[in-house]
Amino acid sequence: MGDHQPQEPTEGGQPRATQAGPQEPNDPVEVDRGFQQLFVIFEVQHFQLQNGRRYHAFREGAYLVPNDDEEQDRMDLAHHIYRLLIGGKLHLAPIGENPQRVLDLGTGTGIWAMDFADEYPSADVRGTDLSPIQPKWTPPNCSFEVDDFEADWLYHRPFDFIHGRELEGCLSNDKKLFKQAFKHLSPGGYIELQAAYPPLKSDDDTGDKATDFHKWVNTICDASAKFGKPLTGAPEWRAMLEEVGFVDVQQQIRKVPMGPWPKDPKLKEIGKFQAVQEAQVIDSYTPGLFGRVLGWSEEEIQVFVAKVKRDLKDPNIHLYQQLYFIWGRKPEG
Repeated sequence: MGDHQPQEPTEGGQPRATQAGPQEPNDPVEVDRGFQQLFVIFEVQHFQLQNGRRYHAFREGAYLVPNDDEEQDRMDLAHHIYRLLIGGKLHLAPIGENPQRVLDLGTGTGIWAMDFADEYPSADVRGTDLSPIQPKWTPPNCSFEVDDFEADWLYHRPFDFIHGRELEGCLSNDKKLFKQAFKHLSPGGYIELQAAYPPLKSDDDTGDKATDFHKWVNTICDASAKFGKPLTGAPEWRAMLEEVGFVDVQQQIRKVPMGPWPKDPKLKEIGKFQAVQEAQVIDSYTPGLFGRVLGWSEEEIQVFVAKVKRDLKDPNIHLYQQLYFIWGRKPEG
């Protein structure tokens, strides 16, 4: 991951989360976006507190996962795991050496966007999210803004690369998002999606012992579907990208062990990190989806979560999940 040093403050000393990136002067569409952001500044700077966790206020209820320090730590750890899985890379799409305009959807803490900006100094990298939780000090070619990528996009200039990680559970209309990405890419530009597929797998019979863990995954997937933003969409995205017009669509699936049980040293290291990250996932995702969607009480959630984590920590249970890496190109002409 990049070693981010403090940069000069942005003009006016405002947080990047409420500023757009470098723009062409007098761009009417970008001016419209600026007015929209001024309209929501008060709203986004306030958060909702529930069950001891902090949630976004802008478009309240659109996303049922917290944005507090615990969840931010999880996002950064997940970033490390994704990079380990693909040899330290930030992406697999063959985007070339000098991308100019890059969009990171659901940027979270902004760690991917900042690392990308460090690695590609030619790029103007823009990260968007419902929560203004990104650092104020960023690489000079990286900026953040509060935005809902499920709303209509108003960007005036096309992007060379659009990236979205962990968008599972965030999309009520997957194909609409992919159509918007296609429209707002330059010819020859790429989209890349990186996502977890929640169902647990095992290559031996030890996975059958994790009854509570399996129940948790099945229940949270049911809850996300009921909420209207399924967690299980990644296996369908390759076909959807092709349907909206992308070509040369590729997909790679990587195993992520739930603990340090693998013999392979690299997978063992990844498993150690993933066990911590998955425990954080359980803490972050359960209250909103089990409580607000399914109506579980706080006590019921606490008792069940303890059982699930017991399965997660059992060294004799060999479980893994699959992470999907999917990318495609907008054709020339």
